[in-house]
Amino acid sequence: MPAGGPKKNMGRLSLTAAAVASADDGGVGKLKSSWPEMVGKEMVEAVAIIMSQRQDVIFKFLQADDPQPPDFDDHRVCLFLDENLIVVRTPVVG
Repeated sequence: MPAGGPKKNMGRLSLTAAAVASADDGGVGKLKSSWPEMVGKEMVEAVAIIMSQRQDVIFKFLQADDPQPPDFDDHRVCLFLDENLIVVRTPVVG
């Protein structure tokens, strides 16, 4: 043993969004996948809020009348925006 006593390993702690969600929801492991409360918010605010809850997603920005993309991506959130960049449909993962 070194003269100063045992060395303590102060390793880094890394949490994924899934691990944080598991801790927050009692360990069930469900990540938030829908944000109806974002309808009516400005794009920048909506992105910031969603990113604070799901750091694992990317965003696809679409016009208000665009269809939902046909392919499913569990790491994508589609934001449907009007001409003033206001969210007009509930953002969902997919």
